[in-house]
Order: sequence, then structure tokens, then C-alpha cells
Amino acid sequence: MDKILTYTLREEDLGKTAQGLVNLVLKNCVRVTGHEISAAKYTEGGITCDGKLIHVSDRMLPGQTLRVILPEDPQKEGRMVPAEGRLDILYEDEDLLIVNKPAGVVVHPSPGHYQDSMANLVAGYYAEQGIPTVARIIGRLDRETSGVLAFAKNRASAARLSRERQTDALRRTYLAVAEGVPDPPQGEINRPVAAIPGVLMKRQVTEDTKTGARAITHYEVLWHGFLPGREISLVRCRIETGRTHQIRLHMASTGHPLVGDCIYGSDAAAPRREGEIPEAGVRPHPETRAMLHAVSLTLCQPFTGERITVRAPLPADFSQVLAAAGCPFRDPDLLSGPSVAQG
Repeated sequence: MDKILTYTLREEDLGKTAQGLVNLVLKNCVRVTGHEISAAKYTEGGITCDGKLIHVSDRMLPGQTLRVILPEDPQKEGRMVPAEGRLDILYEDEDLLIVNKPAGVVVHPSPGHYQDSMANLVAGYYAEQGIPTVARIIGRLDRETSGVLAFAKNRASAARLSRERQTDALRRTYLAVAEGVPDPPQGEINRPVAAIPGVLMKRQVTEDTKTGARAITHYEVLWHGFLPGREISLVRCRIETGRTHQIRLHMASTGHPLVGDCIYGSDAAAPRREGEIPEAGVRPHPETRAMLHAVSLTLCQPFTGERITVRAPLPADFSQVLAAAGCPFRDPDLLSGPSVAQG
């Protein structure tokens, strides 16, 4: 879906736009990038002033309204197969869709899941709404991880949100249930993450900065208690980088893997190698997945700049594990109050 922006020039804008130079109005007032300006120039009716085509080298007067079309990429339109299914929508506006992802659902199409991913469901939702757009994921979640997941409705908002991720303006907070109690109870895990040659899915921490990707996780223990035969902790995490399995792997590297983690947990099976058929097995504990939930997402609306925080309630399986351990945890900043905060 094309994004259309309008801006009415003001007297006070003349100083920063060389007396209304359209190119500078676009960059300094409308705040579009040079790449977006180039794309608009080659779009029919892409840049107009009071309804008339205008060149970026022209000048406009205070009170006149500039209109610019930020086009979609036609080569990407229609590639995603729409799928029917329920979405738990936490927030939506003309540029953003933020949903509560359930555990066990992949985020984007992959082998064995070409039509039942979150991206397929979002494409189906767009189709039902008659919105001609592409499902652009902003920050992925592992299949087992539940919680807030954002999609951009147009290419321009996706680009702006990508820049927010790089500057930490877009921030996601996780809750995890870990085995044992991390010591110290608050800190930073700064350990590069790398693939394991010949092993599917599983990652490893490494000291080799040439093969390992930079990965930083901040954590804080909120509470600790006991399940039958083991001590657990409720941990709040925030990542500076988004590596595959980062929180799961980093917590396991400290000796405190996530409860229910069948890859990095204390009862995990041996890693499966390429071409190897997995053996059937029974988990020794009732948890059906790694206990990790993306509980909140904070970002700036890509065009208005409004600060938005969206929260996802704890899923039933996560709550049941905490309840079984007698957790009284109540954090008003994360788990209570309205599901969406703006300001």
C-alpha cells in the first residue's frame, strides 16, 4: 500500500528550506529520505503542490501544500499466501499492526510452514480488510516464543522502524522463567553467537569474533521460587541484538537455561545433525516449550513520532508455571493497566 504524506509550508520553515526549495521541504519538513524522494519522482503524481506536479528544484510558498507518494515495491506485492485464522491484535493504525503471537507458530514461511506462519495470517487479515499491502515483519520471534510482534503496513514505515531498531528507539522486553537463580541478579551477557557446523538450528556462544555475531542481553531477576525438585527464577530480559535463540542461549551459557527448553535446557536431547531423523522422546517435565514471552514493545510511530508501548498478557502455560511455583509477581509497568500506552 502506497504511503501518502502531505505538508503545508509555514513561514518559519523558510529558513531551513532555502526559501521553500521543494527538495529541502521534503527532507527537512516531511522528513523523507533521498531514496524515497527518488522513488516518488518516478511515480505517477508522486510529488505535487496544491494538486499540480512540481519538481524538487522548484520552490513553494507558505500556505501551499506539498503531497508526496512513497510507493510500494510492486515486485513484492502478492508474494505472501494469505491464510485464514484468528489474530490477537494489540494495536493497529495506518502504518502498524502489532499482534500477540502464540507459542508454537512460526513468524515467516519456512519448510513445512509455507501457509501457516504469522506472516500468512497477517496477509489473510490484510486481504479481508481489502488492504493491498505486504506483511513486513519488524523483529522476529522464535517459534516457541510468544508475545508482541510488529508488522509494518508499508515500505516507508518498515524502513523507519528498521532505523529505530538500530538506534534502540524500538525496544522489546521479555519475561523468561529460568532454572536456578542467576548471580549476580542483574547484569549483561556479552557473548558472540555462532552456528554449529553440521548441526541444525542449535547455536553456540563463542569467543571467536570472526565466526561469532555480536550478541548482548541485559537481564534482571524479578523473583525466584520452587517447582518440584528445582528452583526457578522469573527474569526480565532486553536484547541489544537479535540473534537466533539469543536469550535462550545466553541464559543457558550462564548455567541457567530456560525452563522447558528442549534445545539448551538441562534435559535437552543431543543436537540433530544435517540429514538426521529426530528420535521420538518425552519431556521429563510438563512444560511444552521454552518459557519465554515478549511482554512489551516500545517504539515511535514512524511518521508522527508518537511514543507507543504495547503489552501482551502472559499466556496460560507461562502463568501456570509461575502459579505452580507460587509466584506473586505483579509489575504494573509490564503486566497491569491498559494494554496500549501512548504519549
